[in-house]
Amino acid sequence: MQKDTLIGSVALLIIIIAVIGYTMFRSVPSKTPVTTPVASVLPADGEYVEHATYYDIVTNYATSTPLTEPANSAAIALMKNFVGDTITQFKTDGNFDNLSAEDITMMGYDQGRKQTLDIKYLISISASSISYIYTIYTDTLGAHGNMFFRTFTFDARSGAPLALTDLFIPGSNYLDKLSQISRAALPTVIGEGSDDNYIKGGTTPEEGNFKNFFFGNKEFIVLFPPYQVAPYAAGPQTLRIPLSSLSSILKTEYR
Repeated sequence: MQKDTLIGSVALLIIIIAVIGYTMFRSVPSKTPVTTPVASVLPADGEYVEHATYYDIVTNYATSTPLTEPANSAAIALMKNFVGDTITQFKTDGNFDNLSAEDITMMGYDQGRKQTLDIKYLISISASSISYIYTIYTDTLGAHGNMFFRTFTFDARSGAPLALTDLFIPGSNYLDKLSQISRAALPTVIGEGSDDNYIKGGTTPEEGNFKNFFFGNKEFIVLFPPYQVAPYAAGPQTLRIPLSSLSSILKTEYR
């Protein structure tokens, strides 16, 4: 397997550029809509595109990985289910099949407005892991669209999906360490507009605050969506932690 290969440096730049461009995203290739429930009918080619009267959906998911079987199939199924569930939730929240005339007018659907769901992914490969980084953008016709991340990281040897707790030595208080590092580094990462209250609120030593992670070239990378550690105007944030800063608490295989 290729060692210390990072599609993260370029990949993360692409993510940030994509987020800025998402709010302008409307032109997408046409494909015959499929019927719900989505989770059971996502196509095998990884692309799902649906243009309906009140919404547009464009998504992709990985259909192959460098993992060996059966880990490869399990990883694909995990990501496919995530995309399918996200589409289903988007449609449920939009209540598109039960809109009243008042709803249609209030939301501006009668003026051609549509809600949007867009899901893209990138890949990052290190010596110890393979990660799939999904960026999910939604526009539900509020003041602005929003986005969030979902990362899937797999052990390069066993193919097992990795949660944050799987990476660190038991009893190492890794959440406290990640919280401390984040609070020290994020003001510089965010730059102008940095807010200590936002940073502290989004970096408390809880698993959920650091769940969107992957390994880069001698780096442990954490993604924060808008609002988690900075105001919306500051956009999403990417924290790159040198593995050397975590070497005392990371398991040997991930150092």
